[in-house]
Amino acid sequence: MSEFEKYKKYIVNGEYFEAHEVLEEVWQDLRKTDNDLQWAYKGLINAAVALELKKRKRDVKVYKAVWGNFEKYREYYNLTEELKKTAEFIEKFRPF
Repeated sequence: MSEFEKYKKYIVNGEYFEAHEVLEEVWQDLRKTDNDLQWAYKGLINAAVALELKKRKRDVKVYKAVWGNFEKYREYYNLTEELKKTAEFIEKFRPF
């Protein structure tokens, strides 16, 4: 199972922190490179974090700001078909 499939499974199950962790492992290595994939991973991680913040009943301004980081990196989700599909999937869970 790919990290994106795991991410989606955790999202569907409301396990947003775990979804974040799955992609965080890959992002930790990518962030030290010039690879634009790092921005796509960062955005998807932020989407999961925003959902977790809403789940924890944080102020709406807080999770809206974090979700904004998902939207900020939208151009990078087209780098691969799997990223694009994952971004389209997570968009359905928009927390506001």
